[in-house]
Amino acid sequence: MNPRRHFLKSLVTAPAVSALAAAQAHAATTSPKTALSGKRPLASGTPRRIIHMVVDGMSSGILACTNQYSEHVRGRPLTWFRLVDQPSTRQAVMNVRSQNSLVTDSSASSCAWGSGVRIPNGKVNQTSKGEKLVALYELLGQAGWKRGLVTTTEITHATPAGFIACVSARASGEDIAAQYLERRIDLALGGASNHFRADKRKDKRDLLGDFRRLEYAVLRSPSDLASAPRDQRWLGVFSEGHIPYVVDQQGGLTKVAPTPSLAAMTRAALRRFTHEERFILQVEGGRVDHGCHSNDAAAAVHEMIAFDQAIEVCLEFQKDHPDTFILITTDHATANPGLNGLGETYEKTNAAFHNLTKVRQSVGEILNRLRTTENRTQAAARLQESTGYAASTRRMETLDPFLKKKGYALFDAFNSDTCALGQVLANHTGIAFTSGNHTSDYVPVLAMGPGSDRIEGFLQNTELFGHYLDFAGLSFRNIQEPLVAGACQASPTENTAEYLRTA
Repeated sequence: MNPRRHFLKSLVTAPAVSALAAAQAHAATTSPKTALSGKRPLASGTPRRIIHMVVDGMSSGILACTNQYSEHVRGRPLTWFRLVDQPSTRQAVMNVRSQNSLVTDSSASSCAWGSGVRIPNGKVNQTSKGEKLVALYELLGQAGWKRGLVTTTEITHATPAGFIACVSARASGEDIAAQYLERRIDLALGGASNHFRADKRKDKRDLLGDFRRLEYAVLRSPSDLASAPRDQRWLGVFSEGHIPYVVDQQGGLTKVAPTPSLAAMTRAALRRFTHEERFILQVEGGRVDHGCHSNDAAAAVHEMIAFDQAIEVCLEFQKDHPDTFILITTDHATANPGLNGLGETYEKTNAAFHNLTKVRQSVGEILNRLRTTENRTQAAARLQESTGYAASTRRMETLDPFLKKKGYALFDAFNSDTCALGQVLANHTGIAFTSGNHTSDYVPVLAMGPGSDRIEGFLQNTELFGHYLDFAGLSFRNIQEPLVAGACQASPTENTAEYLRTA
């Protein structure tokens, strides 16, 4: 019998779990300590270490572009593709839709892994009715597992929060930060010092001080990370918001404070957990998503390479600790970029793609420079300095209204200055996007190590929650709610008056 199907069936039929689910439907405040329905014997080949790797917003297009870029610039393919070629790597495709939409956001996608429930976009481990779900890290923490989060976004962002937090709105970063302390996260590394500092928080709470009083090592710089003690819990917040884009860190035109790379944070986290008997670590390359939202091919490609370097760190760890299960996936695709054929016989494609190596700033930083220019000539000069692109006067004229927030695109999802600049730069690099939004793609999943035989075929994202609990010998199921149907009523005819007004 397929162990995955057997496990899910056992969850449904186990009387204790059924009783718990019913009780939780009436009492959202059920204590996780009373919610566990007990342990069962571990299956053979069960991992004692779990590394869940997420490259946020990765589509097959950005994966292909990054691999082509890596071969062109670094002379080798991504580690991702080396894994694909290995017979021991298990592969699957996963459906990541949310409860209320065929297109998920990062929070609903992460919470499907983190609670086993598809929830509405925008929430964190709460149902559409506001019922609270018990998160994976709560359950594993009670069972003695160490729990870590590593990301290049704000540490309070949707993907890390989905494994441990419970709030009604994913934007409630300050509340999520407080829950990390309440739920005693063992390790959290990323950005968002603003959600922990008394001078930045709305409630003026000195959350950094609270972490220190509970004997956390609070890390604020790469040197802090390198010397962090192994006998304490860690909170590392290395930037006020998200960790700066790699392209901005390396381009030489943007002033950014030193921050640790994703690979460095991952290596440090694994060093901290090396001697722990059992742990689970989520590692997120979060800014691929942000780059694609901004139609920023250069930013997304560099963030993908940074994530690939973190994969290498995890594989090195697995060599020394073969009882480690590694899963690599994405929570959704964003904006579906692709390298387009340029020229009558696509003969201009390769030269255009090479131009990606000339880009020295992210789209957001470029726009900051362009908005302060006095005329189009100066704007064109700055664009060329940032990207190597000598844009024509006509291109700059097309872009100008969007810089003044007066542009209008034929497809509403392109109605932003970032998407407008992305389309201009597509003439330079050949890489164009479908919008600035998430898409409904099914996503790839790779798995290595003990337990990877469960990763096969077409998965539902909620299944991973069950697998991870099974690895710990736990049985639990949160309350479920029905999905909003994929086929809904047709949209009403566009309001002509509204169209003319916005046009």
